Amino acid sequence: MKYVNIYHANLNYAYLTPDNYEFVIREAYEMTIDTMREHFPGAKYVFEASGYTIEMMAQYTPDVIEKLKAAIADGSCEFMGSPYAHPMLPNYPEKDGWWTLEFAHRIYEEVLGLRPVSFWNPECGWRDYVPRQVRDAGYKYLTGDFESYSRCEQGPAGRPQRPEIYEKEATKEKNFYNFDFKYDLPADDYALHYPFNHVQGLEPDELRVFLLSDRVCQYAVRYFMGMEGYSHEEYIETIDRYSGDREGMGEGALIIFADDAEYIGTNGWFRLKYENQPDRVFERVPGAKEKLIALIETVQKRGAFITFAEACELTPNTQPITWDDDAAWHGANASTWASTPMARLLRPWQDLVRDKLNAIETSLPTVVAEKAWYHLTNSYNSDGQWPPTLPQAPHIIHPFNYSYCFENLLTAHHLVGGVDLSALDTDAAVTLGEVIDLQSQLILKKVKSVKATGTEDEKVQAVLAERMIAVAMEKESLRGSKALDSAQYAVRANAMVEARRLVGGVEIEQV
Repeated sequence: MKYVNIYHANLNYAYLTPDNYEFVIREAYEMTIDTMREHFPGAKYVFEASGYTIEMMAQYTPDVIEKLKAAIADGSCEFMGSPYAHPMLPNYPEKDGWWTLEFAHRIYEEVLGLRPVSFWNPECGWRDYVPRQVRDAGYKYLTGDFESYSRCEQGPAGRPQRPEIYEKEATKEKNFYNFDFKYDLPADDYALHYPFNHVQGLEPDELRVFLLSDRVCQYAVRYFMGMEGYSHEEYIETIDRYSGDREGMGEGALIIFADDAEYIGTNGWFRLKYENQPDRVFERVPGAKEKLIALIETVQKRGAFITFAEACELTPNTQPITWDDDAAWHGANASTWASTPMARLLRPWQDLVRDKLNAIETSLPTVVAEKAWYHLTNSYNSDGQWPPTLPQAPHIIHPFNYSYCFENLLTAHHLVGGVDLSALDTDAAVTLGEVIDLQSQLILKKVKSVKATGTEDEKVQAVLAERMIAVAMEKESLRGSKALDSAQYAVRANAMVEARRLVGGVEIEQV
């Protein structure tokens, strides 16, 4: 068995702000590149990054870019591409996706001197045109998600592709995570270890797909985060559990890490998501380098590391493969990302700008039209509209991430000469309430408790927190506004965060 590591670098990450870019690049990306060069010369790995990420790395840490280029040049690192600003491809028209892939390619050529052949599909989101977008952008190899493939309802033959798994694991519920692995997957499962060369809608070998699986990769993230029950030994047992070459197909491969590169060196927003610590994001994780070394050392004894492109050239599965429209990784749906309050607010405005751009594109100077496409597609950044705000998890969108989407959309709006927002059925005040109010009510409940039972100092803090929540929940001045200005949102979101700190925090997710 051969093994593949894919480090997914994304500086468009939710809750990651520019003042932390260099820290994350050095603690996570540079540390990984240095560790592989110094301790495992010749061992292969994959470094994937959006066009935005590469552009920011060149700006903040040009020396790290040189290290990456050296690793690519000596053959140890395969560089994998993705859209420029990390949008969810199935949530926007096919043409828009082509543009964001093109903008990423231009940065890769300018900074790295190459156009990659392997493609990271954000969140493994799917619609029937996604493989065409990827192929038309010049890619040969595509990442796919095993869980959404195996739970696919309508395969090429009009029935589940893996009925034995579908029967046990498929669900109609639109959950973001579905890690309920009820099917006992054999170690030599062909879909886990060999590429598919016939993607539905394309001719054979126009695009090859190799699948990653949460059965292994989610274990990897939890190992690096030091989560209880996810030790080095248990991680290796999981890798061994799913390492099995299939008789008659030759040596296969297994992807053992395919997730956020930020989780190797920093905690990303793991503490926020799993431990109810929303202010502890992108901190240094002690021992991350040692865990990486231990992992690579141990796995190397079992088999060689190869690149994703090399994995895609192994003996292929020849049966057609597809996913249900609206599928995404973790057993989720792409539309989940498109149905958050901010996404629902921005989308009608984006549609108006796109419609006008398509109508006047041929009359615009090429440089202006392309600039409009650049800013419009940047406004699709998924983490700028994420996470969803739910009763059981009342998170908010980070002000910086939302600002990235809003300001890019506003720029595109002006580049096309403006659009009429008056007919839109959107209301900034309603959206603000959807994002802010659930958590604010939890904070007000804590304020009431502190006022009743706290120390005198705590009561003083609670009084200030109550006033800050009034700032956060103020909506009347926005009533009827069709768009939510990023500064208006930032004032309210920051006030709510300050109130939360003043009362010592609240539980914002059931974990």
